[in-house]
Amino acid sequence: MKSLNGTRVLVTGATGFVGSRLSELFAAKENATVTGTGRTLDRVAYLKDHGVELQAADLLNVDAMKELVEGKEVVIHTAAALGADPEMAQKVNVDATEALVRHAGEAGVSRFVHVSTVGACDMANLKNVDETAPLALDHSSTYPRTKAEAEKKAVETAAAYDLELSIVRPTMIYGPGHGVWSEVMFKNVLDGKPVMLGDGSGNFNPVYIDDVVDAIIVCAKHPNAAGEVFNISNGLTTWREFMGHYGKLAGKELKSVPLFIARLMAFANKIPGITTPVDRGFIEMATSDKEFPIRKAKELIGWEPQVTYEKGMKRTLDWLEREVLEK
Repeated sequence: MKSLNGTRVLVTGATGFVGSRLSELFAAKENATVTGTGRTLDRVAYLKDHGVELQAADLLNVDAMKELVEGKEVVIHTAAALGADPEMAQKVNVDATEALVRHAGEAGVSRFVHVSTVGACDMANLKNVDETAPLALDHSSTYPRTKAEAEKKAVETAAAYDLELSIVRPTMIYGPGHGVWSEVMFKNVLDGKPVMLGDGSGNFNPVYIDDVVDAIIVCAKHPNAAGEVFNISNGLTTWREFMGHYGKLAGKELKSVPLFIARLMAFANKIPGITTPVDRGFIEMATSDKEFPIRKAKELIGWEPQVTYEKGMKRTLDWLEREVLEK
């Protein structure tokens, strides 16, 4: 693998859960010259202490993003719209991704790493969902559909510019910080909100934040990562077992939504003017029997997780107790 020492790197979404940790470790461990972009940089001001240059930028500002890409050797795209309405998700997840890859191609960037999700896959009739699974381009839920479209556009655009593209598909990323599967879910438990469906026996596929960051860094420098897609995961548990850690820390009983109610809520989203927090994508995820093998990442680029579930959960709970519970 080539060294990233002094490599000029652009990280989008540097204010986010993955992007902030990635920017920090890219600069600290790889000694890369990192520029992080986002809209609200105050929350990650500490990154300046690690040598990261922060630039306020909106992904939808084409001219600003084009200017930021100029002179970069590696672009890591972590930014995404998670809970946005369909129109905004299309603009951020699909259109902005396509434009960013195009800018990178025009600027002569050597490697582009796109952070996607295993949810971009069409998992119908699959138990083991590897990288050959088709994309969920017709999914009824906004997030998986737009992330699938983003992958398709990224691959097509990169090919047009002969740009080396690597795609990582993490499962459920947890760890210290402001992540959906850590802080957000813990706060839901604290507030007495449901965090699972039915009896919580569905598969939960966790992966620790630093392992995801490590995979992204490997994809930025390993020659075998060019033109490839990789599942990034670590083990298997259940929703009830995973969320149970948060319940124990919070001193709260876990709340659940009965499955038939969840299905009614998902159906209600089809009615104009009605929006519920449960859609088909969430139901699929929360009742899943799926597994996401990482054999390809192990064999092709030598990546495998280094943080055990037990160690990662302890770090997460320590952070939640200190930064959320005590405050």
